[in-house]
Amino acid sequence: MAYLQMTAAFCREQEVMQRANAASEPLENRKKIALAAAKAWEEKAVMLEKHDAGDTPLDRLDAEITLEFAREAEFGAEEDAESEPPLT
Repeated sequence: MAYLQMTAAFCREQEVMQRANAASEPLENRKKIALAAAKAWEEKAVMLEKHDAGDTPLDRLDAEITLEFAREAEFGAEEDAESEPPLT
């Protein structure tokens, strides 16, 4: 199985995207999900920045867990969108 090698820059881009999603989201539960995803991407970026600076070794399991949280938050947002009643 091949693993995606993420960079801090990629994580920061994802963080910005999720914060923008949260800012434009009128539904409070989806806003919370987007903010949780942004926080997960930010934490991953910080971890990678520290690793790149030589401050801490990158733990592969930590990286996988962080990514999984972000994916779950994004998947949860999609599920919520499907279950929301249409605005009339």
